[in-house]
Amino acid sequence: MGKIKITTRFILSFVLCLSVFTCSVFAQEAVKDEVLKKGIYLFRQENYDEALTLFKGAMKSRPGSSLATYYYALTCKRLQNYVEAKKWFEKSLTQKPRIAGALIELIDLLYRLNEFDEAEKWIKVAETEGVRPAQSKFLKGLTLQKQGEYEQALKAFEEAKDLDDRLTQSADYRIGICYLRMKKYEDARGVFKETYAVDPQSAIATYADQYVEVIERKLEIEKPFHFMARGAFEFDSNVILKPHDTTYITGVQDQDDTRQVFDMKGDYTFRFEDSPFSVKTGYGTQLARQNKMGQYNLFGNTLSAQGNIALDTVLVTFPLNFNHWVVDDKNYLASISMGNVNNILVGDSQLAQAGIIYRYDDYMRPTSLPDERRTGNELIGTAGWFWFFADKEGFVNLRYAMSKDWTKGKNWEYFGNKIGAGVLYPVCDKLDASVNGEVFFQDFSNRHSLYDKERDDQIYAIGSLLSYEFLKNMELQVRYTFIAQRSTIHIYSYDRHVVSTAIQYNF
Repeated sequence: MGKIKITTRFILSFVLCLSVFTCSVFAQEAVKDEVLKKGIYLFRQENYDEALTLFKGAMKSRPGSSLATYYYALTCKRLQNYVEAKKWFEKSLTQKPRIAGALIELIDLLYRLNEFDEAEKWIKVAETEGVRPAQSKFLKGLTLQKQGEYEQALKAFEEAKDLDDRLTQSADYRIGICYLRMKKYEDARGVFKETYAVDPQSAIATYADQYVEVIERKLEIEKPFHFMARGAFEFDSNVILKPHDTTYITGVQDQDDTRQVFDMKGDYTFRFEDSPFSVKTGYGTQLARQNKMGQYNLFGNTLSAQGNIALDTVLVTFPLNFNHWVVDDKNYLASISMGNVNNILVGDSQLAQAGIIYRYDDYMRPTSLPDERRTGNELIGTAGWFWFFADKEGFVNLRYAMSKDWTKGKNWEYFGNKIGAGVLYPVCDKLDASVNGEVFFQDFSNRHSLYDKERDDQIYAIGSLLSYEFLKNMELQVRYTFIAQRSTIHIYSYDRHVVSTAIQYNF
């Protein structure tokens, strides 16, 4: 759960202090041994090593003393010598008078050691004899929760807080954890809010409040419907991709322009209860209109569907996309792609990706030269790696793609390699900064029929984005992109700068 870390020892501290510090053991056995008295004093001062020596001496001088045995076991537990502590807790329970705290401490110890069968045996003893019923129920809940028996654990925690309202906050916190493990996020959020309300100044309330924040973020991400709308104003230094070498280019004057760009995208995810399968469907559209040229206006539509299989640490996806683009009110390109992309969680902060995609591109405008036809098939193999940091709000990404393009015109067949890297850094709570770069090497398969030369291209791209959330779900974005294409055939070599400012709404 990201930034939230809490130990069982911390959760139990409130409960166990009732058995050790608030309940007087002296009421069960008068302490007449001065060595034992001194040992108890040192124990309460957390001077465990010296206390252990004194308790050991007290056990020798008074071999039947349940109090000496109990404190010896308790000190071993504080020193994390759990095997020795278990032995002497069990021994103390055979002595008279029996100390109730020894039974509770033993159950807690067995819970920590994951010895659940033994813990359940002693829990039954505590329930039968009525030994500290509230604490016994709480420990029963912890033991069941650790075994994944969440429904039974919920019942035990509810009974614990009914028996002792001082356990309400601790029990509610654990109930919230159970709901979280059961993926009942709405229920978990409600319980954590109640936990916080009991005592907002407590440490448990702090953790509960953090869980509420994480759950709300998760619910926001996992809600079935998402919508995005974006409006941008852009400057493009090279709309027409004018080459460096203008020997074969005539009548071209303006190459830069400004434009308005509008994007909308919505998607809905169909999930199936108690199933790892889901289907995500979506539709998006984009409109771009040049201000000065009066041409190269763009309109596009995208339909998508993606099947997902979510396992413990693996997300298997099968994306399917259809795109249709219109330039200057005439059909330009229709493409369809499908494939498989797998995401594998490595540890708590890394993600590996691997996949293969097939795409068919249909360039819908005829060309006078058959060798220049770009319609064809493309096969792409992808691999990637993410490292998340800053509580998973930021990441570093490396990616690689290898592609093979088979086109109807022999001038556009190529084998490609693309290498990229990026980083997203959360500057502060509402401001994110990202930088991405990639290089694409294209090795064309055939000698160019028009220019009678072998063609090899390199495309270099770098981009940066600043995104500031000035209102809930509203972002102000400033973006810069630079693209440089270099080719052995100079007419394909150009530079391009694109600067944009945008406002984006996310729902």
